[in-house]
Amino acid sequence: MAVLLFGVFFNWLAAAASFGTIVFYSFYYTLWLKPRTHLNIVIGGAAGAMAPIIAWIAVTGTLALTPWLLFLIVFFWTPPHFWALALCVKKDYARVKIPMLPVIKGDHETRRQILLYTFVLVAISLLLHVGLLYLTGAILLGGVFVYKAWKLLKGEEQNYAWGLFKYSIVYLTALFVVIMADAAITK
Repeated sequence: MAVLLFGVFFNWLAAAASFGTIVFYSFYYTLWLKPRTHLNIVIGGAAGAMAPIIAWIAVTGTLALTPWLLFLIVFFWTPPHFWALALCVKKDYARVKIPMLPVIKGDHETRRQILLYTFVLVAISLLLHVGLLYLTGAILLGGVFVYKAWKLLKGEEQNYAWGLFKYSIVYLTALFVVIMADAAITK
């Protein structure tokens, strides 16, 4: 029904993109990928990252660089976010035989990957050309994210993973709010 609504009220390209995302997430990620590989979050993150692209298409009927950069921000945000959570509930994933990274590769490798993905995320976030408010926000928010990921890598305490998980939510929300605020003041 939602796909039909996209097509009727916006455009059929947005409807097709949303349909493809639903199929990818429901079947490929959830049923096939998630129970088979520790890279499930990396590959499956593409479905969650499609929202900016679908919204852009719905509003403009076209594609541009900006929604792809927003896609990459969400895409590279997803692994540190979910792997931090997976570190906290690793025993639950192991018990139900979901091959999350900490279950398969261990805590240290998961922490290392979180830091690497966080560096890439912050670098990509700096490619957006919105304005000075955004650039300042992206640097500050990204700096805190990198610091927390580095602290997680160096520390063994589970509260570091919980802290990173919680901050990752604040980070993505605040980054997108700063994008909107900057765009509003530069009009």
